[in-house]
Amino acid sequence: MAVWIAVLGFVLFLGFFVAVMVCISAIKKQSGIRIASRLHHKLNISEVVYANLGLIALVVLLVFHYYVFVPATLVFVLFIVLSTRIQSGITDDGAVVGSAFIEWEFMKSYKLVNDPEDSNVIILKIRANRKQYVLVCDRKDRVAIHDIFQKNNVKASETVS
Repeated sequence: MAVWIAVLGFVLFLGFFVAVMVCISAIKKQSGIRIASRLHHKLNISEVVYANLGLIALVVLLVFHYYVFVPATLVFVLFIVLSTRIQSGITDDGAVVGSAFIEWEFMKSYKLVNDPEDSNVIILKIRANRKQYVLVCDRKDRVAIHDIFQKNNVKASETVS
């Protein structure tokens, strides 16, 4: 039984470690953001609860000298912290939307749509990889967005103004 618990601890560690690497990769790619999205990841109450539960579990594991799940718990808390630091926007190499990075060659089209609720915002919809990604940008960046996409040979869908 102890072997299976150790295997579970190792598998949890590997899973959260991979998630941390994905977050670190997204954070590195966001350093080159030229046009930022207002659609930032908002800190959700569940993330705060999960991080605090992870820290409480860490303390309980240390108090009872049960070290099998300590690495997985530490990496879990690190994943929660890093996932709240990810920003979205357009870089020279592509677009960062959450933890996803879309290179120019995979983008099929884009569309700019006016936001009916906020006159200072324009919604950028990107079609790539059989999905639609959404960025919320400042209206003043509309021409820059159009120029960047045209420079990288991404065609415009019908633009709604």
